[in-house]
Amino acid sequence: MIDWLKELMTLGYWTNMLDQIREIGIFAGVGLAMIEAFFPPLPLILFVTINVTAFGFWTGYMYSWLGSCIGSIIVFLVIKRFGQKRFQQKIAHNEKIFNIFRWIKEKGFTPVFFLHTFPFTPSIVVCGLAALAGIKNREYISGLVLGKLLMIFSLSFIGFNVRAFVEQPLKSIILISATLAISLIGKKIIKICEKKFEKKEQAKNKKLPVKAA
Repeated sequence: MIDWLKELMTLGYWTNMLDQIREIGIFAGVGLAMIEAFFPPLPLILFVTINVTAFGFWTGYMYSWLGSCIGSIIVFLVIKRFGQKRFQQKIAHNEKIFNIFRWIKEKGFTPVFFLHTFPFTPSIVVCGLAALAGIKNREYISGLVLGKLLMIFSLSFIGFNVRAFVEQPLKSIILISATLAISLIGKKIIKICEKKFEKKEQAKNKKLPVKAA
């Protein structure tokens, strides 16, 4: 174990690994990016960095985007198929949670797109929310594909320029600040939309006639 860890720290180990990944080609690139969708503790940026280093920026970016999208779609469909009905029965009696999931379902594309643009949001969390809310497959996939197009690009840019970011701290600060700003703006928009939806639902409930006992 100790010998393996020592080998892991050598340049030769990573060079050989990248050569093997290049030999396998698209299957390795796409497969690496798919892993994060099933195992959220594993950092997606690591797999994206490996891809852009092994295949070059644009090819590595496309492999990473394709793999991440495929993995997320599979997880979404599995959760929707086997967990949606059971979950909806459990939340039916919790009005606040029920309204949140109802809002996600009605808005569909918007929350999925914004959540997938956040670089460090685990894919399985977004997949689970969307699947359990019962979002239509077409809306989820369109939001996923476009959201990850932006998110994977930012991760690819960071991964491809790791050395430049270390040597030029200002470049790192600007990109990290921009990424955080986009994330905060997206979260604010989602919260505002959520509050508007809750008020709308409350107004509807007040207008409903009260049934006689």
